[in-house]
Amino acid sequence: MTNPLQMGFFDQSHPRSANIAIKSNHELLRFADIFPWPQAIQVAMDIRAMRAKALSGPEPHYRELLGAVALMSVRNITYRQAEDLVAHYAPARYLCGMMDSNWQMDHVTIFDFMQMLGAEGMDMLNKMFLLHAKKIGILESDKLMSDTTAQEAMIPYPNEVGLMKRFTDLVGKSLKQVGGKFSSVKEKIKEVTSKVKGLVRRSHLFAKTKEEKKKVGKKLYHTVRELHGLLKKCFDKGLQVRSKSSMELERLSKLMDQLLPQILHFLDTGFVASKKIIHLQMSELYSIVRGKAGKSVEFGLKWGINRIDGFILGFLIDGGRHASDQKFCLSAIREHIELFGKAPKTFGFDRGGYSMANLKKAKKLGVKNVGIAPTGKAKWDVSDTMAESIRRERAQVEGLIGNVKSKKYGFNKPNVKRTRAMETCGHRSFLGFNLAKAVRKLSLMQEQMA
Repeated sequence: MTNPLQMGFFDQSHPRSANIAIKSNHELLRFADIFPWPQAIQVAMDIRAMRAKALSGPEPHYRELLGAVALMSVRNITYRQAEDLVAHYAPARYLCGMMDSNWQMDHVTIFDFMQMLGAEGMDMLNKMFLLHAKKIGILESDKLMSDTTAQEAMIPYPNEVGLMKRFTDLVGKSLKQVGGKFSSVKEKIKEVTSKVKGLVRRSHLFAKTKEEKKKVGKKLYHTVRELHGLLKKCFDKGLQVRSKSSMELERLSKLMDQLLPQILHFLDTGFVASKKIIHLQMSELYSIVRGKAGKSVEFGLKWGINRIDGFILGFLIDGGRHASDQKFCLSAIREHIELFGKAPKTFGFDRGGYSMANLKKAKKLGVKNVGIAPTGKAKWDVSDTMAESIRRERAQVEGLIGNVKSKKYGFNKPNVKRTRAMETCGHRSFLGFNLAKAVRKLSLMQEQMA
Protein backbone atom coordinates (compact mmCIF):
# COMPACT_ATOMS: atom_id res chain seq x y z
CA MET A 1 0.00 0.00 0.00
CA THR A 2 1.20 3.50 -0.80
CA ASN A 3 2.45 5.52 2.13
CA PRO A 4 -0.37 7.97 2.97
CA LEU A 5 2.21 10.69 3.66
CA GLN A 6 3.36 10.44 0.04
CA MET A 7 -0.14 10.68 -1.44
CA GLY A 8 -1.43 14.01 -2.64
CA PHE A 9 -4.18 15.43 -4.77
CA PHE A 10 -2.18 18.44 -5.87
CA ASP A 11 0.68 16.68 -7.67
CA GLN A 12 -1.37 16.50 -10.91
CA SER A 13 -1.22 12.69 -10.80
CA HIS A 14 -4.73 12.09 -9.45
CA PRO A 15 -7.30 11.64 -12.28
CA ARG A 16 -10.03 14.27 -12.58
CA SER A 17 -12.31 12.37 -14.93
CA ALA A 18 -13.78 8.87 -14.96
CA ASN A 19 -16.08 6.64 -16.97
CA ILE A 20 -19.07 6.07 -14.71
CA ALA A 21 -21.84 3.52 -15.30
CA ILE A 22 -25.11 4.54 -13.63
CA LYS A 23 -27.22 1.78 -12.11
CA SER A 24 -30.32 1.12 -14.19
CA ASN A 25 -32.57 1.27 -11.11
CA HIS A 26 -31.36 4.69 -9.95
CA GLU A 27 -34.37 6.87 -9.15
CA LEU A 28 -33.22 9.81 -11.31
CA LEU A 29 -32.87 7.49 -14.31
CA ARG A 30 -36.38 6.20 -13.68
CA PHE A 31 -37.70 9.77 -13.44
CA ALA A 32 -36.05 10.59 -16.77
CA ASP A 33 -37.52 7.51 -18.44
CA ILE A 34 -41.08 8.06 -17.20
CA PHE A 35 -41.36 11.82 -17.72
CA PRO A 36 -43.12 12.91 -20.97
CA TRP A 37 -40.46 15.33 -22.24
CA PRO A 38 -42.05 16.32 -25.59
CA GLN A 39 -45.30 17.39 -23.90
CA ALA A 40 -43.37 19.21 -21.13
CA ILE A 41 -41.28 21.09 -23.72
CA GLN A 42 -44.48 22.14 -25.49
CA VAL A 43 -45.92 23.44 -22.19
CA ALA A 44 -42.74 25.47 -21.54
CA MET A 45 -42.79 26.87 -25.08
CA ASP A 46 -46.45 27.89 -24.70
CA ILE A 47 -45.71 29.61 -21.37
CA ARG A 48 -42.80 31.52 -22.92
CA ALA A 49 -44.91 32.60 -25.89
CA MET A 50 -47.67 33.75 -23.53
CA ARG A 51 -45.36 35.77 -21.25
CA ALA A 52 -42.99 37.32 -23.79
CA LYS A 53 -44.16 40.30 -25.84
CA ALA A 54 -41.73 39.35 -28.59
CA LEU A 55 -39.76 36.10 -28.75
CA SER A 56 -36.34 37.72 -28.94
CA GLY A 57 -32.96 36.49 -27.76
CA PRO A 58 -31.65 32.92 -27.65
CA GLU A 59 -34.16 30.14 -27.14
CA PRO A 60 -33.90 28.39 -23.76
CA HIS A 61 -32.46 24.87 -23.55
CA TYR A 62 -35.91 23.47 -22.78
CA ARG A 63 -35.00 19.80 -22.32
CA GLU A 64 -32.03 20.49 -20.06
CA LEU A 65 -33.77 23.14 -17.95
CA LEU A 66 -36.92 21.04 -17.51
CA GLY A 67 -34.62 18.29 -16.22
CA ALA A 68 -33.28 20.77 -13.65
CA VAL A 69 -36.87 21.62 -12.64
CA ALA A 70 -37.63 17.91 -12.17
CA LEU A 71 -34.42 17.52 -10.15
CA MET A 72 -35.39 20.38 -7.81
CA SER A 73 -38.89 18.98 -7.41
CA VAL A 74 -37.70 15.56 -6.18
CA ARG A 75 -34.70 16.75 -4.14
CA ASN A 76 -35.89 20.10 -2.64
CA ILE A 77 -32.56 21.82 -3.31
CA THR A 78 -31.48 25.40 -3.99
CA TYR A 79 -30.57 26.77 -7.42
CA ARG A 80 -26.85 26.66 -6.63
CA GLN A 81 -27.11 23.07 -5.42
CA ALA A 82 -28.95 22.17 -8.61
CA GLU A 83 -26.17 23.79 -10.66
CA ASP A 84 -23.55 21.77 -8.78
CA LEU A 85 -25.40 18.45 -9.15
CA VAL A 86 -26.00 18.94 -12.87
CA ALA A 87 -22.33 19.81 -13.38
CA HIS A 88 -20.80 16.92 -11.39
CA TYR A 89 -23.42 14.24 -10.67
CA ALA A 90 -23.95 11.72 -13.46
CA PRO A 91 -27.59 10.73 -12.66
CA ALA A 92 -28.54 14.42 -12.55
CA ARG A 93 -26.88 14.98 -15.94
CA TYR A 94 -28.82 12.00 -17.31
CA LEU A 95 -32.08 13.47 -15.98
CA CYS A 96 -31.26 16.75 -17.75
CA GLY A 97 -30.27 14.99 -20.98
CA MET A 98 -26.72 16.32 -20.77
CA MET A 99 -24.59 13.15 -20.77
CA ASP A 100 -22.96 14.13 -24.09
CA SER A 101 -23.40 17.90 -23.83
CA ASN A 102 -20.75 20.57 -23.26
CA TRP A 103 -23.28 23.26 -22.31
CA GLN A 104 -22.83 24.57 -18.77
CA MET A 105 -26.01 25.30 -16.80
CA ASP A 106 -25.69 27.90 -14.05
CA HIS A 107 -28.01 28.79 -11.17
CA VAL A 108 -29.07 32.10 -12.75
CA THR A 109 -30.28 30.31 -15.88
CA ILE A 110 -32.28 27.82 -13.79
CA PHE A 111 -33.77 30.66 -11.72
CA ASP A 112 -34.77 32.66 -14.82
CA PHE A 113 -36.40 29.57 -16.35
CA MET A 114 -38.30 28.86 -13.14
CA GLN A 115 -39.44 32.49 -13.02
CA MET A 116 -40.65 32.20 -16.60
CA LEU A 117 -42.68 29.08 -15.77
CA GLY A 118 -44.10 30.57 -12.58
CA ALA A 119 -46.87 28.96 -10.54
CA GLU A 120 -49.08 28.56 -13.63
CA GLY A 121 -46.38 26.73 -15.57
CA MET A 122 -45.59 24.36 -12.70
CA ASP A 123 -49.30 23.63 -12.30
CA MET A 124 -49.58 22.88 -16.03
CA LEU A 125 -46.57 20.52 -15.84
CA ASN A 126 -48.11 18.66 -12.90
CA LYS A 127 -51.48 18.32 -14.64
CA MET A 128 -49.76 17.19 -17.83
CA PHE A 129 -47.94 14.49 -15.85
CA LEU A 130 -51.19 13.30 -14.21
CA LEU A 131 -52.77 12.90 -17.64
CA HIS A 132 -49.67 10.98 -18.77
CA ALA A 133 -49.92 8.73 -15.69
CA LYS A 134 -53.52 7.93 -16.58
CA LYS A 135 -52.54 7.24 -20.19
CA ILE A 136 -49.90 4.65 -19.23
CA GLY A 137 -52.32 2.95 -16.82
CA ILE A 138 -50.98 3.82 -13.37
CA LEU A 139 -53.76 6.24 -12.39
CA GLU A 140 -57.53 5.70 -12.14
CA SER A 141 -59.57 8.89 -11.94
CA ASP A 142 -62.93 7.46 -10.81
CA LYS A 143 -62.27 8.24 -7.10
CA LEU A 144 -61.51 11.66 -5.63
CA MET A 145 -60.71 12.35 -1.98
CA SER A 146 -60.11 15.97 -0.99
CA ASP A 147 -59.11 18.11 1.95
CA THR A 148 -57.58 21.50 2.71
CA THR A 149 -54.24 22.35 4.25
CA ALA A 150 -52.16 25.41 5.07
CA GLN A 151 -48.87 26.20 3.38
CA GLU A 152 -47.03 28.09 6.09
CA ALA A 153 -44.79 30.97 5.11
CA MET A 154 -41.28 31.41 6.49
CA ILE A 155 -42.11 34.64 8.34
CA PRO A 156 -41.79 35.78 11.98
CA TYR A 157 -44.87 35.85 14.19
CA PRO A 158 -46.83 38.94 13.04
CA ASN A 159 -47.13 41.07 16.17
CA GLU A 160 -47.69 44.84 16.06
CA VAL A 161 -44.25 45.83 17.31
CA GLY A 162 -42.55 43.58 14.77
CA LEU A 163 -44.62 44.94 11.87
CA MET A 164 -43.90 48.56 12.79
CA LYS A 165 -40.19 47.85 13.19
CA ARG A 166 -40.12 46.05 9.82
CA PHE A 167 -41.77 49.04 8.15
CA THR A 168 -39.13 51.36 9.63
CA ASP A 169 -36.29 49.08 8.49
CA LEU A 170 -37.62 48.81 4.93
CA VAL A 171 -38.11 52.59 4.68
CA GLY A 172 -34.58 53.23 5.95
CA LYS A 173 -33.11 50.74 3.48
CA SER A 174 -34.97 52.20 0.49
CA LEU A 175 -34.23 55.82 1.43
CA LYS A 176 -30.48 55.20 1.11
CA GLN A 177 -30.97 54.60 -2.62
CA VAL A 178 -33.20 57.57 -3.51
CA GLY A 179 -32.65 61.29 -3.74
CA GLY A 180 -34.58 64.21 -5.21
CA LYS A 181 -37.49 65.40 -3.10
CA PHE A 182 -36.77 62.72 -0.51
CA SER A 183 -33.56 64.55 0.42
CA SER A 184 -35.52 67.19 2.33
CA VAL A 185 -37.00 64.64 4.75
CA LYS A 186 -34.09 62.22 5.07
CA GLU A 187 -32.71 63.80 8.24
CA LYS A 188 -36.12 63.96 9.88
CA ILE A 189 -36.87 60.34 8.93
CA LYS A 190 -33.48 59.32 10.32
CA GLU A 191 -34.40 60.89 13.69
CA VAL A 192 -37.80 59.16 13.74
CA THR A 193 -36.18 55.84 12.80
CA SER A 194 -33.76 56.12 15.71
CA LYS A 195 -36.67 56.85 18.05
CA VAL A 196 -38.56 53.78 16.74
CA LYS A 197 -35.56 51.53 17.41
CA GLY A 198 -35.37 52.80 20.98
CA LEU A 199 -39.06 52.13 21.58
CA VAL A 200 -38.79 48.64 20.09
CA ARG A 201 -35.83 47.88 22.37
CA ARG A 202 -37.82 49.19 25.32
CA SER A 203 -40.81 47.02 24.41
CA HIS A 204 -38.71 43.85 24.09
CA LEU A 205 -36.44 44.30 27.10
CA PHE A 206 -38.10 46.49 29.71
CA ALA A 207 -41.89 46.36 29.23
CA LYS A 208 -42.79 43.35 31.34
CA THR A 209 -46.49 43.80 32.08
CA LYS A 210 -49.37 43.98 29.65
CA GLU A 211 -50.07 47.61 30.57
CA GLU A 212 -46.45 48.63 30.00
CA LYS A 213 -46.37 46.90 26.60
CA LYS A 214 -49.61 48.62 25.60
CA LYS A 215 -48.24 52.02 26.65
CA VAL A 216 -45.01 51.53 24.67
CA GLY A 217 -47.02 50.17 21.75
CA LYS A 218 -49.13 53.34 21.62
CA LYS A 219 -46.00 55.53 21.60
CA LEU A 220 -44.50 53.38 18.88
CA TYR A 221 -47.71 53.62 16.85
CA HIS A 222 -47.72 57.44 16.94
CA THR A 223 -44.01 57.55 16.04
CA VAL A 224 -44.48 55.23 13.05
CA ARG A 225 -47.53 57.23 12.04
CA GLU A 226 -45.32 60.33 11.99
CA LEU A 227 -42.86 58.48 9.75
CA HIS A 228 -45.69 57.44 7.46
CA GLY A 229 -46.91 61.04 7.32
CA LEU A 230 -43.48 62.26 6.17
CA LEU A 231 -43.51 59.69 3.36
CA LYS A 232 -47.01 60.68 2.27
CA LYS A 233 -46.03 64.35 2.08
CA CYS A 234 -43.30 63.47 -0.41
CA PHE A 235 -45.75 61.63 -2.68
CA ASP A 236 -48.43 64.32 -2.26
CA LYS A 237 -46.02 66.85 -3.77
CA GLY A 238 -46.35 65.04 -7.09
CA LEU A 239 -43.05 63.16 -6.84
CA GLN A 240 -42.35 61.10 -9.95
CA VAL A 241 -41.87 57.44 -9.06
CA ARG A 242 -39.28 55.95 -11.37
CA SER A 243 -36.64 54.01 -9.49
CA LYS A 244 -37.21 50.63 -7.89
CA SER A 245 -36.57 52.05 -4.41
CA SER A 246 -39.09 54.89 -4.81
CA MET A 247 -41.67 52.39 -6.07
CA GLU A 248 -41.05 50.30 -2.96
CA LEU A 249 -41.53 53.37 -0.75
CA GLU A 250 -44.82 54.16 -2.49
CA ARG A 251 -45.99 50.56 -2.03
CA LEU A 252 -45.12 50.65 1.67
CA SER A 253 -46.90 53.98 2.11
CA LYS A 254 -50.12 52.61 0.56
CA LEU A 255 -49.84 49.41 2.58
CA MET A 256 -49.52 51.33 5.86
CA ASP A 257 -52.72 53.22 5.00
CA GLN A 258 -54.44 49.86 5.66
CA LEU A 259 -52.18 48.50 8.37
CA LEU A 260 -52.01 51.46 10.78
CA PRO A 261 -55.79 51.47 11.52
CA GLN A 262 -55.57 47.70 12.09
CA ILE A 263 -52.71 48.17 14.56
CA LEU A 264 -54.63 50.92 16.40
CA HIS A 265 -57.70 48.67 16.58
CA PHE A 266 -55.65 45.98 18.33
CA LEU A 267 -54.01 48.46 20.73
CA ASP A 268 -57.42 49.90 21.69
CA THR A 269 -59.50 46.72 21.89
CA GLY A 270 -57.06 43.83 22.24
CA PHE A 271 -58.71 42.06 19.28
CA VAL A 272 -57.16 41.47 15.86
CA ALA A 273 -58.84 43.40 13.05
CA SER A 274 -60.55 41.56 10.23
CA LYS A 275 -58.33 40.79 7.19
CA LYS A 276 -55.24 41.83 9.11
CA ILE A 277 -52.05 42.34 7.09
CA ILE A 278 -49.46 39.99 8.61
CA HIS A 279 -46.39 40.67 6.45
CA LEU A 280 -45.17 43.79 4.66
CA GLN A 281 -43.46 42.04 1.74
CA MET A 282 -46.04 39.27 1.30
CA SER A 283 -49.20 41.22 2.04
CA GLU A 284 -51.41 38.54 0.41
CA LEU A 285 -50.77 36.12 3.28
CA TYR A 286 -53.37 35.62 6.00
CA SER A 287 -53.95 33.75 9.24
CA ILE A 288 -55.62 30.33 9.06
CA VAL A 289 -57.32 29.13 12.25
CA ARG A 290 -56.69 25.38 12.51
CA GLY A 291 -57.44 24.59 16.17
CA LYS A 292 -54.56 22.10 16.41
CA ALA A 293 -52.89 21.22 19.68
CA GLY A 294 -49.88 23.49 20.06
CA LYS A 295 -50.63 25.40 16.84
CA SER A 296 -54.02 27.08 16.85
CA VAL A 297 -53.17 29.49 13.99
CA GLU A 298 -50.98 29.12 10.90
CA PHE A 299 -49.83 31.95 8.64
CA GLY A 300 -49.66 31.42 4.90
CA LEU A 301 -51.92 30.21 2.08
CA LYS A 302 -54.84 27.80 2.17
CA TRP A 303 -54.64 25.03 -0.46
CA GLY A 304 -57.11 22.46 -1.66
CA ILE A 305 -55.62 18.96 -1.95
CA ASN A 306 -57.06 16.34 -4.30
CA ARG A 307 -55.95 12.72 -3.86
CA ILE A 308 -56.50 10.77 -7.07
CA ASP A 309 -55.46 7.12 -6.81
CA GLY A 310 -52.47 8.04 -4.65
CA PHE A 311 -51.43 11.02 -6.79
CA ILE A 312 -51.88 14.65 -5.75
CA LEU A 313 -53.36 17.73 -7.37
CA GLY A 314 -53.18 20.99 -5.42
CA PHE A 315 -55.09 24.17 -6.17
CA LEU A 316 -55.84 27.63 -4.82
CA ILE A 317 -59.06 29.65 -5.01
CA ASP A 318 -58.83 33.04 -6.74
CA GLY A 319 -55.04 33.13 -6.66
CA GLY A 320 -54.71 32.20 -2.99
CA ARG A 321 -57.63 34.08 -1.47
CA HIS A 322 -58.89 32.80 1.88
CA ALA A 323 -62.06 30.73 1.38
CA SER A 324 -64.21 28.38 3.45
CA ASP A 325 -64.02 24.59 3.24
CA GLN A 326 -67.47 24.57 1.63
CA LYS A 327 -66.10 26.50 -1.37
CA PHE A 328 -63.03 24.25 -1.56
CA CYS A 329 -65.34 21.21 -1.54
CA LEU A 330 -67.02 22.11 -4.84
CA SER A 331 -63.84 23.58 -6.34
CA ALA A 332 -62.15 20.18 -5.86
CA ILE A 333 -64.74 18.52 -8.10
CA ARG A 334 -64.51 21.28 -10.71
CA GLU A 335 -60.70 20.99 -10.81
CA HIS A 336 -61.05 17.23 -11.37
CA ILE A 337 -63.57 17.72 -14.19
CA GLU A 338 -61.40 20.38 -15.83
CA LEU A 339 -58.41 18.01 -15.87
CA PHE A 340 -59.94 14.64 -16.71
CA GLY A 341 -63.05 15.75 -18.61
CA LYS A 342 -65.60 14.06 -16.33
CA ALA A 343 -66.63 13.96 -12.69
CA PRO A 344 -65.39 11.18 -10.36
CA LYS A 345 -67.82 8.40 -9.47
CA THR A 346 -66.95 8.67 -5.77
CA PHE A 347 -66.05 11.84 -3.89
CA GLY A 348 -64.99 12.28 -0.27
CA PHE A 349 -64.52 15.42 1.84
CA ASP A 350 -64.46 16.18 5.56
CA ARG A 351 -67.34 17.69 7.54
CA GLY A 352 -66.11 21.23 6.91
CA GLY A 353 -67.61 21.01 3.42
CA TYR A 354 -70.97 19.59 4.50
CA SER A 355 -74.22 21.30 3.59
CA MET A 356 -77.38 20.20 1.79
CA ALA A 357 -76.59 22.69 -0.97
CA ASN A 358 -73.14 21.14 -1.51
CA LEU A 359 -74.62 17.63 -1.67
CA LYS A 360 -77.05 18.72 -4.37
CA LYS A 361 -74.43 20.67 -6.33
CA ALA A 362 -71.96 17.76 -6.20
CA LYS A 363 -74.58 15.42 -7.66
CA LYS A 364 -75.45 18.01 -10.28
CA LEU A 365 -71.78 18.09 -11.30
CA GLY A 366 -72.01 14.35 -12.02
CA VAL A 367 -70.73 12.64 -8.84
CA LYS A 368 -72.59 9.39 -8.16
CA ASN A 369 -71.41 8.69 -4.57
CA VAL A 370 -71.10 11.97 -2.63
CA GLY A 371 -69.25 11.13 0.59
CA ILE A 372 -69.07 14.48 2.38
CA ALA A 373 -68.86 13.65 6.09
CA PRO A 374 -72.06 14.87 7.82
CA THR A 375 -72.12 17.20 10.81
CA GLY A 376 -74.04 16.58 14.04
CA LYS A 377 -76.59 13.78 13.82
CA ALA A 378 -77.08 14.02 10.06
CA LYS A 379 -76.71 10.79 8.08
CA TRP A 380 -74.35 9.99 5.25
CA ASP A 381 -75.74 10.44 1.75
CA VAL A 382 -74.31 7.03 0.76
CA SER A 383 -74.73 3.49 2.09
CA ASP A 384 -72.91 2.38 5.24
CA THR A 385 -70.53 0.19 3.23
CA MET A 386 -69.65 3.03 0.87
CA ALA A 387 -69.31 5.46 3.81
CA GLU A 388 -66.80 3.14 5.49
CA SER A 389 -64.85 2.81 2.23
CA ILE A 390 -64.75 6.61 1.82
CA ARG A 391 -63.56 7.04 5.43
CA ARG A 392 -60.62 4.71 4.78
CA GLU A 393 -59.77 6.39 1.48
CA ARG A 394 -60.06 9.90 2.88
CA ALA A 395 -57.84 9.09 5.87
CA GLN A 396 -54.99 8.59 3.40
CA VAL A 397 -55.22 12.24 2.33
CA GLU A 398 -53.71 13.27 5.68
CA GLY A 399 -50.73 11.00 5.09
CA LEU A 400 -50.29 12.44 1.62
CA ILE A 401 -50.35 16.01 3.01
CA GLY A 402 -47.79 15.08 5.66
CA ASN A 403 -45.58 13.61 2.94
CA VAL A 404 -45.49 16.74 0.75
CA LYS A 405 -44.87 18.87 3.86
CA SER A 406 -41.75 16.86 4.68
CA LYS A 407 -38.25 18.18 3.99
CA LYS A 408 -37.99 15.95 0.94
CA TYR A 409 -40.48 18.02 -1.08
CA GLY A 410 -40.44 21.36 0.76
CA PHE A 411 -44.10 22.36 0.46
CA ASN A 412 -44.21 23.92 3.92
CA LYS A 413 -42.23 27.05 4.81
CA PRO A 414 -40.34 27.43 1.52
CA ASN A 415 -37.36 29.78 1.71
CA VAL A 416 -38.84 32.50 -0.52
CA LYS A 417 -39.83 36.15 -0.09
CA ARG A 418 -42.80 36.47 -2.45
CA THR A 419 -46.27 34.91 -2.44
CA ARG A 420 -45.95 33.96 -6.12
CA ALA A 421 -42.75 32.06 -5.32
CA MET A 422 -44.60 30.22 -2.53
CA GLU A 423 -47.23 29.09 -5.05
CA THR A 424 -44.49 27.93 -7.44
CA CYS A 425 -42.82 25.90 -4.68
CA GLY A 426 -46.19 24.36 -3.80
CA HIS A 427 -46.86 23.11 -7.33
CA ARG A 428 -43.23 21.99 -7.67
CA SER A 429 -43.53 19.83 -4.55
CA PHE A 430 -46.68 18.21 -5.98
CA LEU A 431 -44.81 17.39 -9.19
CA GLY A 432 -41.96 15.83 -7.21
CA PHE A 433 -44.36 13.71 -5.16
CA ASN A 434 -46.18 12.51 -8.29
CA LEU A 435 -42.92 11.58 -10.02
CA ALA A 436 -41.85 9.47 -7.04
CA LYS A 437 -45.32 7.89 -6.81
CA ALA A 438 -45.31 6.99 -10.50
CA VAL A 439 -41.90 5.30 -10.24
CA ARG A 440 -43.04 3.25 -7.22
CA LYS A 441 -46.24 2.18 -8.97
CA LEU A 442 -44.38 1.15 -12.13
CA SER A 443 -41.85 -0.83 -10.08
CA LEU A 444 -44.67 -2.62 -8.27
CA MET A 445 -46.41 -3.46 -11.54
CA GLN A 446 -43.16 -4.86 -12.99
CA GLU A 447 -42.60 -7.00 -9.88
CA GLN A 448 -46.14 -8.40 -10.13
CA MET A 449 -45.68 -9.20 -13.82
CA ALA A 450 -42.31 -10.90 -13.23
